[in-house]
Amino acid sequence: MPLKINSPTFSVTITPERGGDIVQIVDLESDVPLLSVSPTASVTSPASVANDSMTRWLTGYPGGWQFLTPNAGPDRDHDGVRQGYHGESALSVWTVQDSSPSSAVLSARLVTAPLELTRYIEVTEEIAVTDTVRNLSPDPVSVRMVQHPAFGSPFLDKRSYLMTDAGTMISDAEAPGNMVAANVHGAPSDLLPAGPTPASFQLPGVGARRSLFAALTDFPDEQPSVFFASPTRGFGVEMSWRRSSYPMAWLWVEANGIQGWPWFRRMFAVAVEPANVLPGEGVATNGMPRGGNGTTIDGGDAHISTVRLRRRPLTRA
Repeated sequence: MPLKINSPTFSVTITPERGGDIVQIVDLESDVPLLSVSPTASVTSPASVANDSMTRWLTGYPGGWQFLTPNAGPDRDHDGVRQGYHGESALSVWTVQDSSPSSAVLSARLVTAPLELTRYIEVTEEIAVTDTVRNLSPDPVSVRMVQHPAFGSPFLDKRSYLMTDAGTMISDAEAPGNMVAANVHGAPSDLLPAGPTPASFQLPGVGARRSLFAALTDFPDEQPSVFFASPTRGFGVEMSWRRSSYPMAWLWVEANGIQGWPWFRRMFAVAVEPANVLPGEGVATNGMPRGGNGTTIDGGDAHISTVRLRRRPLTRA
């Protein structure tokens, strides 16, 4: 059963039964839902009909905000086991350890890595999501970790833009979408249509038939942040995290751009995904390694990260 927590600013819906996901955040001042809703949320086929891990992961994918570990991206062999597409955590059943009207603590244990996960979600004037990844083995374990929050309509539209101080954007080498060429790098505002403010780029709206998969890197501060601005709605959302936990962020834009599977032009989402690896494999054009094993957690130790969302008003144009 979904779990709801609230503050005067936000209402947050969580699904312990699948991934401990945050499936929706509603801005209470405007009554606008912030997160994307995927067309795959309403499929009635069981995941067992799929013959690959990507299809299994997408069967019932609701949109919203996932925590991906011990893998992110295509399935891979690691530590003697096949880790599926986007990892196990977002498919796991999580246990609600504690909850209050404004907070929840959830936990899960994995089989494809010796990990115990704890997710603490607190809603005040901001939303703080703290993920603890504990290594239950006496041996070091390396894990990929990606936060996967996807924002959508009606919060974002063709007048929206994204602000970031990332110094570099690197497009995917294999599936960059149609907004940039494959395997290129440069300042985000140089590679994408410039936005109305410095260090910003314009976002495509619903029905634009545009798509992008890339990564943002070279954040100058220990506390990177990005800002999703919606002039139409009169406010934006700032997302921040610690660079030591997530040195880069995947950038995913799907504005009804993919004609075939899995979206069939039905998906609208804009996601900045704090991550500890670049997507793909090999080496990017700026020399940064793609993929890799991620963060090593010593036996018995834990990796703790926090991502925060804050509402900021905008002047309506």
